[in-house]
Amino acid sequence: MTDTENEPRRLKSLQRATKLIETIEQLNGARLVDLTKHVDLSKGSIHTQLATLRDAGYITKRGDEYQLGLRFVTLGEYVKGTQRVYEAAKNQVDRLAAETGEYADLVVENEGLEVALKVARGKRAMETEYHISVEETPQYLHNSSAGKAILAHLPEDRVHEIIDKHGLNPRTPNTITDRDALFDQLAVIRERGYAVNDEEDIRGFRAVGAPILDIDSNPIGAISVSAPTSRLKGERFETEIPDRVMQATNVVEIDIDTSAHGRRTG
Repeated sequence: MTDTENEPRRLKSLQRATKLIETIEQLNGARLVDLTKHVDLSKGSIHTQLATLRDAGYITKRGDEYQLGLRFVTLGEYVKGTQRVYEAAKNQVDRLAAETGEYADLVVENEGLEVALKVARGKRAMETEYHISVEETPQYLHNSSAGKAILAHLPEDRVHEIIDKHGLNPRTPNTITDRDALFDQLAVIRERGYAVNDEEDIRGFRAVGAPILDIDSNPIGAISVSAPTSRLKGERFETEIPDRVMQATNVVEIDIDTSAHGRRTG
C-alpha cells in the first residue's frame, strides 16, 4: 500500500469553505466579486458556500461585503479557556490514573454537553467501548459525575437551558430524569464539593467527579475517576476517591489562579 493510499480522505467542500474564510480574513472583508478573483470557484459555488457559512454564524454580510462572524469570537474564547484548563490539569489527571489504577479524565462543558479534553488509563483499568466513546463523542452532563459537578456551579437559568435543549434522557434505571430531583442533587454536590455517578451512565460503573472553578467560582472544567462497582465501593467510593479528586482539582485551581494573577501583575 502506498503512502497516498494511507492518507485520510479530505472533504473538498470543507477545504473550499476554509479557503473562503481565510480569504475574507486576509482581505479584511470581501465582496463576492473580490472572492471570485482569489478563489478558484464559480460565482454560484462561492455564493452557496457563503450562504451555508452565514447560516452557521461564521460569516456575516454588511451591504455587499462579507466579513467573519462573531462565531469565531465564541470559538476563540472556548479554545483559550480549554487550553488553559488542559495545561493546568493534564498532569493531575495522569497522576490520578497512576495512583488509583483507574480511568481519570478531564472534561469541559460546551454547548450544554460534556467534552473530554484528556483521558488517562491506570494499570487496572480495561479499555471499553464506553470509554472510547467518551473520548470521541460529547456526552450528556446530567448522568456523569464530572458533568453534574459542572452543572452544580452553573447559574440556575443556564442549567434550565441545558435541560430544555438536551433533556434528561435515561441511560440506566439509575439516571436522574426528573428536573427537581436533579436540582436537589446539585445542591448536595455544591455543599460537599464533589459529585458521584452511581451506575447512572453505564451499569456496573461508578465515578466520582469534582469541579474546577475559576477565581469567580465559575466552572471551567471537572476531573473524575471511574471504575467498576466491584472496585469502587465502600470507603473507597465514599471517602478515598472523592478526597483524591478534590485534591487534584484544588491543585489545578491554584495553578490557574496563580497564572492569572501573574499575567495581571506582570
